[in-house]
Amino acid sequence: MAVSTWHVWGDYLHTQPHRIGNYVLEPGEERAAIATAKARGFDFDRRTRNGFEPWAAAFRSDGPDDEFALASCPTVRGWHKL
Repeated sequence: MAVSTWHVWGDYLHTQPHRIGNYVLEPGEERAAIATAKARGFDFDRRTRNGFEPWAAAFRSDGPDDEFALASCPTVRGWHKL
């Protein structure tokens, strides 16, 4: 099975998940994930001004893609498969 990479973003840094379904956090790729989130309209500055602590991260999985796991995670606001 092929490895899937996803950029994922959300609002509360202290609740950033390390695992979502089959996906596991891939450290060191935050800048690329932030760029993807911004390109998709996620405004980090506005969210920070509104009291949120926005985050973005890369997740990888060699299991089946399961967007439902991303959608059902309460701290995730968006995602994009690379």
